[in-house]
Amino acid sequence: MLYLKVFLLRNLVPLLFLGFIITGCSTGLTNLNNQPATEQYISRYLVPNQLPAPQSIKSLQLYRKGSEAGPPVIELGSRQKLVLAFDELSDLSGQFRITFTHYDQNWKNSNIPQDWYLEGINELILGGGDKNRLSQPDYFHYRTEFPNDQVRFKTSGNYMLHVSDFNSGIRLFSLPFFVTENAGEMDSWVETIYNAGQRFNAIDQPFSEFVYPDFIEFPQFDLSFYFVQNRFWGDMRKSENYDFSENDRSQFHLSREKAFPANYDFIGLNLQNLSVNSRNIIDWQPEKTPPVIVLREDVLNFSSDPIPGWSSTFGNPKTSPDARYASVRFRFEDGGQFSADKGVYLVGDFNQWLLSENNRLEYNEDSGYWETSSLIKQGTYTYKYAIKSYGDYGIDDLILSDTVTRQNQEYTGFVYFKDPDYQYQRLLQVKVFRTRN
Repeated sequence: MLYLKVFLLRNLVPLLFLGFIITGCSTGLTNLNNQPATEQYISRYLVPNQLPAPQSIKSLQLYRKGSEAGPPVIELGSRQKLVLAFDELSDLSGQFRITFTHYDQNWKNSNIPQDWYLEGINELILGGGDKNRLSQPDYFHYRTEFPNDQVRFKTSGNYMLHVSDFNSGIRLFSLPFFVTENAGEMDSWVETIYNAGQRFNAIDQPFSEFVYPDFIEFPQFDLSFYFVQNRFWGDMRKSENYDFSENDRSQFHLSREKAFPANYDFIGLNLQNLSVNSRNIIDWQPEKTPPVIVLREDVLNFSSDPIPGWSSTFGNPKTSPDARYASVRFRFEDGGQFSADKGVYLVGDFNQWLLSENNRLEYNEDSGYWETSSLIKQGTYTYKYAIKSYGDYGIDDLILSDTVTRQNQEYTGFVYFKDPDYQYQRLLQVKVFRTRN
């Protein structure tokens, strides 16, 4: 009965207060409800309401300055900055507008006044760009850092940046990032259970213990916990198992039903040097526009190339103005297991892990391979082959995996706190941890 009274006092009264503020001060709101609903894209990386980049935007990067391989997470009130970089395929320099929105832990718009989470003007103008110096296609490279003197974040939580064309106002793409308070202490680990998956693969159960900061009074009501595997933010999973028996801390973990596959693997792609080599490039045609690369075929059950230091959903494209793009030809041997109507798709760092018709492979009867091409910049990347699925995520990127055995995985744990006064979700702690051999 006491919990019920606390719940009513802590939730209904602030909601009435917030409703009064929103009604009386609507000029301070960032209202996305008037915008058309976004298409549902199939990708483990894309979060709800995120817009993937168009074909003219390539080599996206978003990372904390000084930590290019790290996730896009900064600490509230610190001097840490995020770096946004991308290329536009064009022979003319462009200009872009960048804006920011605040979201709850489920990537629903927080609907709080803009001046609650931003200080300054919610707009960064990015122009100029550095033009490439070598062969076609022409492109301009853009880079900016934030927060800065123009815009600063006042609130922790989930954020999204939106990049629009300055002249037309058309939104081009958006990217998620996180601002944490680094409040409390968090310790995390993984327990692997073998032969427990749907295909008898190993599964990973992430566990965490969170020691509360002083201001936490009712953790049962105000805290929620989530895990993400390999920075696929669109596949964030809520912990439904909690232990609040100790006064100063709680433990939480995923159930076996929600556990992550421990056999998630990647194929490595090294395009640092565009030339024929014994490892993966069997043909290089620099005289074509754009230059063409043909990769050695990937064979089902023999293609996995786990990357020990893997830590990015964007890959690592070169940033030098001398860096080239090439049309990279992928070829996949499935052993006759898949029909054309089911379709095989290429997903990777270079296409935001997006299952789309642009990334669909076509069966070549002459070669006996599933084939597709993708325009990719010099650098290093990871990728997989996938098929469409009617499950929760619309994608099955494990059916073509090479193994059912365990691979090293990266996990990120999140602790959210529902502010009792203002009723929005604060992000108290983010913890990156990895499985170990």
